Amino acid sequence: MNYKKFLPFLLAFVLPIIAIYAWWGGFSSVDIKEGVRGPYTYAYLEHRGDYSKLPELAEEARGLLKDSKVAYGLPITVLYSNPDLVDVGKRRSRTGYLVGVGVTVRAPLQIDRLPARPVLIATVRAGPLLAPSRAYPALDRYRQARGGGILMPTVEIFEPSGTLLRMGVLTVEMPRP
Repeated sequence: MNYKKFLPFLLAFVLPIIAIYAWWGGFSSVDIKEGVRGPYTYAYLEHRGDYSKLPELAEEARGLLKDSKVAYGLPITVLYSNPDLVDVGKRRSRTGYLVGVGVTVRAPLQIDRLPARPVLIATVRAGPLLAPSRAYPALDRYRQARGGGILMPTVEIFEPSGTLLRMGVLTVEMPRP
């Protein structure tokens, strides 16, 4: 077989795809540890349905906070339904942004507070759309090795890096059994 025929294809298509996947964090390791996280106060929009719609809903929440001139911090998502067990249309979640204690918002935004609680913490440096597909399988493997599986609700907080040269960090917090 003549490998010289495949070299242009590899250089033009395969290597750039692998490089982009690596840059997005596709090969990043996931760090899992136990700890205590919270308390968090957050403004959110309630969602029922496909989790793939959450980025759009987060943008809507951000726009509502901006319009109301409410200072906000990092994005936060609380997932109540395990997608392996709950039909797409019945999945429940909240998505929004961390806000200061005592902040008030206008409907349709709501405010909630998560207390400090013991959790498993999975962190991964990756793009915001790719990071969950790295964190959740790692959490599942970690829990399966200890005789369990994913526990809900989970809390996701994404911290952007602030530069295009480096991806942000997703932290997934799962209740500790």
